[in-house]
Order: sequence, then structure tokens, then C-alpha cells
Amino acid sequence: MIVFCNVCFSQTVPFYTKAQKLTGTFGLYHYDPFQLNQKTSQEVTELFITELDNRAMTIKGSDLKLLKENSNTFFDQINSNNDSYIEKANTVYLKALKTVDSILTVLSTRNLNFNENDTSYFLPYGSKKIVYSPTIKYHTKRLERYIKSKSYDRVVNTDDYDKLTEAEFNAKAQIFAKTIIANFQKNIQEEVKTSYRYVESTLLNAIALRYDPHSNYFTEEQNQEFNTQLSAQVESFGFFLDENEEGIISIANIEPGGSAWMSNEVNEGDAFISVKIGNEKITNEELNAYEIQDKLDKTKEDKILLTVKKQNGIIKIVKLIKQKTTSVDNSVKGYVLSYNNLKVGYISLPSFYTDMEEHNLPGCANDVAKEILKLENDTIKGLIIDLRNNGGGSMGEAMNLAGIFIDEGPLFIIKEKNRKPSLVKDINRGSLYKKPLLVMINETSASASELFSNIVKDYNLGVIVGQTSYGKGTAQSVLPLDTNLLYTKNKDAVKNNVDFIKITNSKFYRLNCSTHQGNGVVPDVILPPTPGYSMIKENKELYFLPADSIVKKVVYTPNPKLNTQSLQSNSAQRVSASKDFKRYLQITDSVNDMINKTQKVVLKFKEYKKFKKDNDVIFNSLERAFETNSNTIKCLNNTFDLKLEQVNIATREFNSKIIQSIQKDIFINESFNVMNDLINQKK
Repeated sequence: MIVFCNVCFSQTVPFYTKAQKLTGTFGLYHYDPFQLNQKTSQEVTELFITELDNRAMTIKGSDLKLLKENSNTFFDQINSNNDSYIEKANTVYLKALKTVDSILTVLSTRNLNFNENDTSYFLPYGSKKIVYSPTIKYHTKRLERYIKSKSYDRVVNTDDYDKLTEAEFNAKAQIFAKTIIANFQKNIQEEVKTSYRYVESTLLNAIALRYDPHSNYFTEEQNQEFNTQLSAQVESFGFFLDENEEGIISIANIEPGGSAWMSNEVNEGDAFISVKIGNEKITNEELNAYEIQDKLDKTKEDKILLTVKKQNGIIKIVKLIKQKTTSVDNSVKGYVLSYNNLKVGYISLPSFYTDMEEHNLPGCANDVAKEILKLENDTIKGLIIDLRNNGGGSMGEAMNLAGIFIDEGPLFIIKEKNRKPSLVKDINRGSLYKKPLLVMINETSASASELFSNIVKDYNLGVIVGQTSYGKGTAQSVLPLDTNLLYTKNKDAVKNNVDFIKITNSKFYRLNCSTHQGNGVVPDVILPPTPGYSMIKENKELYFLPADSIVKKVVYTPNPKLNTQSLQSNSAQRVSASKDFKRYLQITDSVNDMINKTQKVVLKFKEYKKFKKDNDVIFNSLERAFETNSNTIKCLNNTFDLKLEQVNIATREFNSKIIQSIQKDIFINESFNVMNDLINQKK
């Protein structure tokens, strides 16, 4: 459960004081704090170096050596009020930035040679290997190769690249190279101005990450981003962009109920590639995130084509419309799936949203309840809740959602450091829905999604279908770095604070006293895995908290057990015989083979063009692999929304695409079949 305490800390405080406050607070409240010694000193500095430059675009081998010197005394220095490590780190990093700036200046004065046999390497997906340049000469060549590769990427992202001759292709690449160098250099020069703040925040965050992968240090700006609730009163396309220190642009936030949310094809963390606004195509190499966001906010165009890269490498081109969201109402939408006189409700929930500022406003659980009432009017026999790619959100909303399906009783067990486990109960008596229930999850369903799924399992409320989930069974609180400010009456001190921490202070457990932490929720009915997602797991993260168990007496009344073995057996037979799933498995094998090995490409016209085409063929086929060719089920608006849709042409057109997407999804189709089996079991 995430708790937010919006108070602050002075900028003028020495680094060692901030580090002492951070380790002191974590020592008191973190679920499993570590000892501050030589071993953990070295581990923190290794995390710091990785976080500082995880692609080694700035730091060279000689810089690495300096940053590792005496790293095992880091905590000794901190406890002795000594800031020598961060001062050295800032000096090294600042010098490295200026070296890169100088290299870019040289590269900007000449045309790059696209006819030599430069080779670019792509490490296996999920690889954390970092190779540092041994010399400045090597680093210069490395930056040149990077710019060439990005220039070629930019050319092949244009609509007509396949028609270009070699001379035209290289001429375009040369133009893009100038833009890439200029943007790269601009980012470097901005970093030079703020290097100490960046080094400081990265080092403080590295200390937090050593405790576990979900603990963090936040600057004031980062805390505001973390707390951001997208405006409910302005027109937007429903997403916000952000850019990290390396210039990589990604989807930072998605507005509940907005166009991106409703598309069910855009997720937080997706990499931004380009957006087409009218006749103008803007890429991730031309403008920074803030400039692109400004264009999106100010454009009078009401439609865009957004191109993003999913975490598993799939390229998605999504049509979005600009619209005003007046409240969080209707942020989820219920549809009716129909086949052979069987009607099943379908609701996709991309995140467990709530209003962080107006606590009296309803969140996603209330919105889901409204949709269920609409669907009940269409005489549905069962309900599918789709939590695929739902990375979590408000634990309170997950609890409220579970309360829709159970009458009363405990929901889960929570345990904080040095405290006895305690039961968390459903505070709302009575249940809204008692018919068959199916919950869809996949490898990136996490946290609140897993909490809800386990409640469904414990009470035998329904069946879980999909792939084993991410495995996050911890809860965090957000506090000021200086926790004394929680109690101060000094409003100026609170107002001027700029430092926050997110701290993992508890684990949650199922009613049988086990936890999915590190292991994930295992579905009752297992479907084929999503390619590229095998590395996206809690237990792949450094310093994750391992699974354990507790002892706690729990009294509750579950529903009768479901025959999940029969459901799994029937599903496995269908999947094995399905042409759609055979095609899906063949394509996913090709994708896994490609992303699980080091790829190399010669940075020349013919070779790069072939490399791009070969990759596009695989990833484009993967996107189609999720679509069924049989069109077994029909997806329809619920009757209530169908009437409302008639008055808005743009919404109707947009909603039509969502319906097509749902209808073609092979995993939704199979989930419908599992629901049919479940309904027949209950007859």
C-alpha cells in the first residue's frame, strides 16, 4: 500500500547528511535492512555506476577505475561526515561529459563515412552487460557507430525508405546524423550544468536500490511525476511522455479514461518512436520529450498516429483521438462477448487508479462496479476481467475491487518489520456479482493485480487464466527524506523540501500464509508465454526480497473448490489443436531465437536495410500472431453505452477499433472458451 507524505528537505544540506538520514530511515522502517559495511559499500557504488550510465556512452574504462577506487569505504566515509566519494564521482563524471562534448564537436564538423565496415552489436534482450571503452580513441569510434546506427534507424522509420537508392539513403542518414549530434550535444551540455544534482540523486537512489528494487530516492521533480494525476479538465491524447538522462523517451503516464487508456494498446514504460500529427511526423531523434509533449498539447488536430515499442520488442502503431476527460468516470468500459447464445462480460483494467488528492472521489473499483451493473442488464452469464500488462497501482482499489465479489471476510495478510502479521479485511459487506468470474493475467501483471488475483484464488471466486505474473508482493510508502518534517509546524521548512524516499516497509501474503513475492501468481489455466517477457520478473532484479512464509490463524469461508484441472486439460487440448496458437508458437519461437542472442549488423546500406527488414518481418508477424483468424466470438457494446455512442462519431470510430482488437485477440477467445467450460461446470 503506497502512502504519500508531501513534505520537503533543504537543498543546502551536505550529501553525507542526506545519506545518513536515508540509511537511518531505511534501517528503522525497511522490511529487511542491510548492514552498512565494506561489502554493501561496494555493492552500492556498483549500482551507482550502472545507474549513472548504463550504456557506457559517457563513462570510459579509465573513469570506471577511478569510480571504483576505495569504493568499499563508502559507508565509512558517510558515517565520518566525509563527502570525498561524491566529490570525486562528480569530478570524474563532469570530465567524462566534457570529453563526450568535445568528441561530438569534432564529429559535427565532418560527414560520417557510411561506406566503411563499421559493425553495431545488439546484446540479448534483458542483458545487463556493460562494455566500457578502454581509450578515448575507442570511445570516439563507439560514439560514431552509435550516431550512424541511430541515423540509419531514423531513415528506415521514414515511410519511403524502401524506395531510396544507396546514395539517397546515405544522404538522408547524413542529415539525420547532424540532428542527432546536435540533440545529443544539447543534452550533454544541459547535464554539465546540473551534474552534481544528478550525481547526488543517482548515488542516493543507488543506496535505496540496494535495499530492494522498489525502494527509491526522489528529487522534488521526480516525486511530482510519481504523484502526477493527469488533468481531468483539458483535452489530450491520454498519455504523457518523459525522457531519461540518456535521452530515451517513453510513455510516463496514461490518463484513466483517455484515448491511450481506452485503446488498450499503450502502456506506461512503452518506448516512444514517433508520432504523426496531421502530415507532420515527429521522431524520438528530432525533439526531446518536453518539446514533443508541447506539440501534442497545442495541436488542433484531433487524431494522431502514435508509434511505440513494447517491452518485448513489438512495434505498435496506434490511432488516438484528442478528447476531454471530465472525471475518472467511465475510465473502464464493459463489453459483451457473444457466441452460440452465450453472453459474457469483458472489462479491461490497465491499472488500479485512484485519485491521490481527492480521497473522497471514486477510483477504478467503483467504475468497474458501474460497468458490471450495465453488463448485468445485458444478461451476461459470466465476467472476464483483463489484468494483462496491469503493473498495479492503488492497493486500496484492489481491495475494493475484491469486495465486489465477496460478502465479507479477510482479504490478505500484511506484515511489517518487527511486527506480527495482521489481517486486512473487506470493510464493505455484501457482494455485487456472484456469477462465474475469470481473471486474465500475464507476465507483467504485478502488485495490486497479483493481490486481487490471489484473493480470487483464496475464495474460489473464479479462475485465473494466462501466464505466471511478475511476482511483486511488497508495499511501499513515500516519505520526506527528513522524517522530522512529518511532525513539524514550520510550513516554510515543509514547503522548501526537495528530497523524498519510497521505502518498502511491508510484504503481503495470501490467506494460506504463502506469498507470490519473487514467484508470481501461477494461473489455474496456463496459456503459451508472451515472447520477450521471460526476463521481466521480480526475481531477475538485483536485491529483490526472497519469498518466505508466515504463521497466522485465518478464519474465512471460501466458495466450493473449482475443478481447475478439468479447465486446464480442456484448454490445453484446444490450444494444441488450434491453428491460431500453432502459428503463434512458431512466430514466438522465431522472436525468442532472435532476441536471446547477440545480433550484429554492418552499418552499410544493403546490410542495414536487410537487418531492418528481417527484424520487421518477425515483429510484424508477432503482432499478427496475437490475432485469431477464426473470429469465433463477437464483441459488442453494452446496451447502455451503445445509445450514448450514437451522438459522437469520433468516439464511435475509435470504439470500433477497440471492439475489433478484443474480438481478434486469441487469448481473449480462449478465455471465453474457458469461461464456457466454467459455466457448464456450475450447471
